[in-house]
Amino acid sequence: MDGTLVKPEFNDLIWREVIPELYARKNEIEIEEAKGFIEGEYDKIGEYDLRWYSLDFWLGYFRLNVREKEILGEYAGKVSVYPDVLSTLEKLSKNYQLVIASCMGNDFIGIKLRKRNIKKYFKRVFSAVSIGLIKKEESFYLALCSSLNIKPGELIHIGDHYEFDYLVPRQVGIRAFYLDRNSDKQKVSLDGVRSLHDFTRYLCGGEGNSG
Repeated sequence: MDGTLVKPEFNDLIWREVIPELYARKNEIEIEEAKGFIEGEYDKIGEYDLRWYSLDFWLGYFRLNVREKEILGEYAGKVSVYPDVLSTLEKLSKNYQLVIASCMGNDFIGIKLRKRNIKKYFKRVFSAVSIGLIKKEESFYLALCSSLNIKPGELIHIGDHYEFDYLVPRQVGIRAFYLDRNSDKQKVSLDGVRSLHDFTRYLCGGEGNSG
């Protein structure tokens, strides 16, 4: 979802600005000191740990007296979708059942889906945090397919993480595309695209469900 539908600035704001500011204020330290400490704690957990994706976990970890919903509600206006999102979703939703597969919790996903009302295009939302799995695991994608009552070969997936969104799903038979918006060169792969418009062109005449 992030980096695919929604621009990363919102995540950067929450994790690298809002959380350090709250921590600095609580502990009466300089903001730069707080940022350095918080980044170090993020790195200790790492993206291979499910807790890394949970805002509630970090709020408790840093003993910040604020709830996830309060933060997300206050900064919801900062969410921004990519220019190619609405036209792509409008076109694909006519021929495919669209679903969201994300590492974030449902509250974090929900605040982003409300932007430009893109929620209306999606039939289901799958949150790794909510079901206790990391998106990179093969088991996450197999659980997703099982819930949709489809075979892996019937699912089409696109995302901006080369390992989590491309290599791993391909290992279980999912037709996966790697979205690299920041490069003028595709990854060494026949399934690398630079925009959702490119992705839509690849799907013309294709089969399966889009995730």
